[in-house]
Amino acid sequence: MARAVPRIPPDRDLSIDFVRAICLPVVVLLHALQMGIAGDPLRAFNALAEWRPLTAITWVGMIMPTFFIAGGFAGITTWRRMHGAGGTAAEYIRARMLRLARPVLFAMLGVLAAMGILALCGADPEFLRTFAFRLAEPLWFIAVYAICTSFVPLMAALHRRAAWATYFTLAGLAVAVDLVDRSLHVPVGALNWLFVWLFVQQLGFGVRDQWYSRRPRRLLLVLALVAYALMAVAVLGMGYDPDMIANLNPPTVLLLLLGLAQVYLFTLLQPAIRAAMRQRPVLVGIGALGVFGMVVYLWHTVAMAVVVGAQLALGLPFPPVLTTTWWITRIPWVLAIVAVLAVLCLIVPRIERLWPAERARRMPLWAALACAVALVASVGWVLTQGYLTPGTGAAVVLLAAAIAWLTTGGPVQRTPVDARARRSDRTETGAQA
Repeated sequence: MARAVPRIPPDRDLSIDFVRAICLPVVVLLHALQMGIAGDPLRAFNALAEWRPLTAITWVGMIMPTFFIAGGFAGITTWRRMHGAGGTAAEYIRARMLRLARPVLFAMLGVLAAMGILALCGADPEFLRTFAFRLAEPLWFIAVYAICTSFVPLMAALHRRAAWATYFTLAGLAVAVDLVDRSLHVPVGALNWLFVWLFVQQLGFGVRDQWYSRRPRRLLLVLALVAYALMAVAVLGMGYDPDMIANLNPPTVLLLLLGLAQVYLFTLLQPAIRAAMRQRPVLVGIGALGVFGMVVYLWHTVAMAVVVGAQLALGLPFPPVLTTTWWITRIPWVLAIVAVLAVLCLIVPRIERLWPAERARRMPLWAALACAVALVASVGWVLTQGYLTPGTGAAVVLLAAAIAWLTTGGPVQRTPVDARARRSDRTETGAQA
């Protein structure tokens, strides 16, 4: 990448690439610090659960809304290009699910292989169970992102026809779910996995259409401060947890407000980000993080398993969490994870290139959605039950079956060669426009 300047499509906003790339190290660092391993016998747990400064840090460092904003920008851009070239919602969902499901399957198999090696080396079964459960936690993003991505064609149509009504409806539904869940104690909070993140994804649609960049900069700053002020009111006056991580499962309206604050602040910073992206070192660095983004996110858990295995093999101690010794040892811990990740970034993409090419067969919408459901169900099982449960094998098989179906297409007739050629021509023309 350092030897050649990549060709940047005219409609590509490099500020989106920047924030998506910058968010990745933040996520890896947080997960690395959260991995607590201590006790006799050893057990894995959340090391930062009792670290109070984290609460204040999450008001700035909880960057998951930014991920979904960037995902919304990329999703509607891809959908509009594909739809303009004659593509269908089924084709869009099929392509996006296949691109997501393949690396997820490899990463899940990587974690299982690491757990198997640790078990063969004599690791305590109960430690492995708790450790594997912690390693499954980052999969929540994959499940929710797959759901939101499947909704892009529908939400893009609603955005085009009734953008404001869509925003207010999603926000109103998120607030209603919170009220029913918190006030009436009816367990409906899980619905906000859909309403909150669809709303935040919809903010990315607004970024794509330059809604916010047309507003005065002072107004954007005021709106960001208002969003944070409403978050403070919810915490101080309505009993919401001030920890944004605690508001993640299930999502609450605080994450919706945080998404609003982040989209306004991002818009304020966009000119500076675009200027930075004109610098070759920044462009190359961000480009590298973008190229290996899925590997970094999905395989950093495998990297942690490798480092823990090496630590066990070498007989190195696991100091009590949050002690001075523990904080000092976090430096080599994080550096070791990064080193293993660097090696995985060289290996994993080569393996992923062995996947067979997608067959040129049409896939009906119901079939594409069925594969999306299979992906969410597979990941959801491992997320909620952990890797080392009897159902994990069935989850892996289900995901592999969905990938096979997405790759082969059907069950309808093969797309005619001349039609595929015309569609390819239209796609290339649209990409150059």
